[in-house]
Amino acid sequence: MWFKQVQLFDVSHSVSSYSAEKLIEKLQALAFKPCLPSLPSSAGWVPPADEEGASLVRIINACCMICLQIEEKILPATVIRQALAEKIKQIELAEDRKVYQKEKLALKDEIILTLLPRAFTKTTRIYAYLDTKNNWLLLGTSNQKKTEQFISLFKKTITEDIYPLEIEKISPALTQWLQHKNFPSSFNIEKACVLQDPRQQTRIIRVQQQDLFAKAIQALIKDGCEIKQLALSWQDRVNFVLAHDFSLSGIKFNDAILAEANDLEPETKQQRIDADFLMMTASFSQLLKELLSFFVKSKARIPELAEV
Repeated sequence: MWFKQVQLFDVSHSVSSYSAEKLIEKLQALAFKPCLPSLPSSAGWVPPADEEGASLVRIINACCMICLQIEEKILPATVIRQALAEKIKQIELAEDRKVYQKEKLALKDEIILTLLPRAFTKTTRIYAYLDTKNNWLLLGTSNQKKTEQFISLFKKTITEDIYPLEIEKISPALTQWLQHKNFPSSFNIEKACVLQDPRQQTRIIRVQQQDLFAKAIQALIKDGCEIKQLALSWQDRVNFVLAHDFSLSGIKFNDAILAEANDLEPETKQQRIDADFLMMTASFSQLLKELLSFFVKSKARIPELAEV
């Protein structure tokens, strides 16, 4: 259970809601139910551990893992258009009249309702966890649609008191790191970035496998381009791409962390998942605290660095 992408949210205003019993009770109220034949989708909470009788919450070292499952009907637009065109043709021939827009929309809705029970379904799972020591929600995706689906049901289920962290503008800081080689000692700048010209939003330059301190890249910065995404490594333990909205993507844990998970000697599949989750959450706790110390607006909202 190693997250490849992460978004961070502040839940400090409602941390009292996150006792294990209370959290399970809230999730159970909107547990996943299979999509009804007449509905296009269904969403609800499922156990993060894929085993019979598992709890809706998996708690390891004060971190509560949860999982949202979404079932969606697959109705290709081409199928709907074809069925609608045939229906319109039938009406126009049988009744010798033109079908206008309002009626077309009503016919389209009817066709969708007819096709839904016969449609294939797609199941998606979105994992997240509540770090109750730091009062964070870490969402394991940066996809906009998945994020909106998760946050919507999270608010409905658990609490409305969930907020993006109040982050300073990241792009100018990352640009300074790269331009002046003045970045924190626990981080290294890797060989990828995305630059954008703030004066010309469509001017976007994507750089892969290049020395970012080379003259060509530095010339782009002198010309006014800012860093929108920057590949970094932290303590030679985690590689990731930091974006201007403080989301992390392309996360890769190095062999040392994976070895530490193995040192816990997990014997079963679930013990393996728990060991991975323990190491991942401990690493994220330290990494994110360090990043927040550079970018968060209110220093009082940054938890003190603690031993892993």
